[in-house]
Amino acid sequence: MADTQILSIQHERVDDVPLIIGVANRLELADRLNHHLGTHGLQQGLHNGQLAVGWLAYILSQADHRKSVVQEWANRLHHTLSHLLGQPIRTVDFSDDRLGALLRRLSNDAAWQAIEQDLWAASVTVYDVPLSGVRLDATTAAGYHRPTPNGLMQYGHSKDGRPDLPQLKLMAAAAEPTGQLIASDIVPGQSADDPLYTPLIQRVRLLLGRSGLLYSGDCKMAALATRADIVAHGDLYLTTLPLTGTTACEFDTWVNAIVEGDQMATLIWDGDELLGAGYEFERPQTATYTDAQGNLLTLTWMERVLVTRSLELAHTQTRHLEQRLQRASAALETLTPPTPAKGKRPIRQEEHLRQAIQQILERYRVQDLLSVEWEAETTTMARYARRGRPSTQHAAISETQVRYVIRKVQRNEAAIAAHRYRLGWRVQVTNVCPTQLSLAQAVVRYRGGWVLERDFHLVKDLPLGLSPLFVWKDDQIKGLTRLLTLALRLLTLIESQVRQGLGQAGQRLTGLYEGQTTRATDRPTGKRILQAFARAQITVTRVVVATQAVWHITALSDLHEQVLCYLRLPATLYAALINNSS
Repeated sequence: MADTQILSIQHERVDDVPLIIGVANRLELADRLNHHLGTHGLQQGLHNGQLAVGWLAYILSQADHRKSVVQEWANRLHHTLSHLLGQPIRTVDFSDDRLGALLRRLSNDAAWQAIEQDLWAASVTVYDVPLSGVRLDATTAAGYHRPTPNGLMQYGHSKDGRPDLPQLKLMAAAAEPTGQLIASDIVPGQSADDPLYTPLIQRVRLLLGRSGLLYSGDCKMAALATRADIVAHGDLYLTTLPLTGTTACEFDTWVNAIVEGDQMATLIWDGDELLGAGYEFERPQTATYTDAQGNLLTLTWMERVLVTRSLELAHTQTRHLEQRLQRASAALETLTPPTPAKGKRPIRQEEHLRQAIQQILERYRVQDLLSVEWEAETTTMARYARRGRPSTQHAAISETQVRYVIRKVQRNEAAIAAHRYRLGWRVQVTNVCPTQLSLAQAVVRYRGGWVLERDFHLVKDLPLGLSPLFVWKDDQIKGLTRLLTLALRLLTLIESQVRQGLGQAGQRLTGLYEGQTTRATDRPTGKRILQAFARAQITVTRVVVATQAVWHITALSDLHEQVLCYLRLPATLYAALINNSS
């Protein structure tokens, strides 16, 4: 009788996990995190830095940041994670308790600021991240939490259209032009944006160790105190003025100077695309600021005011104006229908009608753009003094009633046309001299602020999915949000490095779009790059016959090898999972 041999087959589907951890290992992320976070002296197995890198790989690979499912996933990739993290993992290493302890350590502000400084230095050293300026902005992330006094999750102005949910606020600074995150702050959701800029700028200035950088932001960065602090430290700013205060009073004068006056306009081009037109002038600014010693000083500087009209913004605002005019006209016409509707009282006093018309015009912001004509309708009715069926002997009293009816709603086309000329205008201010940043360059530079907006979209959408958060305590919320910003840094780094490599080589990637094998792009997204590895279903297989083990891994395509090359990862990154196996 022939000998019976026992056959054992084990599979680990690794997909993009080696790629993600490979980038993290090039940054020495695990050791850097552990250096600042520390690990409890009695903790066995993986240290906190290795736990964080493993969890980051799960988040980016599985598009899920829940703690409860990481342990099961990690145990299915026991061989792969042990090899990539440089230490055998135990079944309890990625338990919910250990991940929760990791988040508590990440919630420490001092440790986090040290991590951000160390990680930025590593990113610049390893991948030479370009830095032409810093973009700042804030966003909110809502969750199904119960607000507590002094807690992070609070009701506030929602930027996601969910004022019914409590939220936290994430203030971030990113490097232009790549959008690589430099630093971030987490504050309660009801906090105003304006006071958040100066503290983050001061921290970024220390983190980068340099001055003379251009800080860009939207109108909430335009507070005079914020601009004064930037100027006082030898830095530059570019921001948009909000239409409030003195700016609201002067705005019409600035726009009229070019619409009705003799002010010449300069066309603004971005390559072959016409963006708009505008002009600029200088004005002195004076403000007080507090120096490092706590002294209150007065600072005066010259500021350029850029009055520009964006064709794209004008088109959008014109469309919105037309919508408001149509809605206002419809509301006015239904105010006094030809036949009184059942249950709706007719308007019998002219002053009441006048007030109702004014309220509608103000609601849709179309005062002076629509004219309304109305008239009084008079009806005479016979009313009998006695109750019951009237007879010829009963005296009738004649009663006259007045109802005011809108007869015509007319558009004031001349006023509407004049109003359209004033749409699309915005005012920007900067202290950069014109020789370094012209009017057109300033407009183009400000449009590049989308890099940070895109970061916010990435961190809120899959694979990161910041909203909603599946943790409840403040330290866990803060720690998990910071962990997701680390994942964002890895994702952005993967994307920017592949794009940079394609640009330098003059090449395009094909095979990133499912169902479109021949479609090529030179600007792939980090999400699609990871999906290209996941669709390949790269699997490590271990076949054991008796005492002999044979290993196999799915072959990489040319696309995969290109990506590894652009990320400066070894071509043997995946093959090493079996070459070093026993």
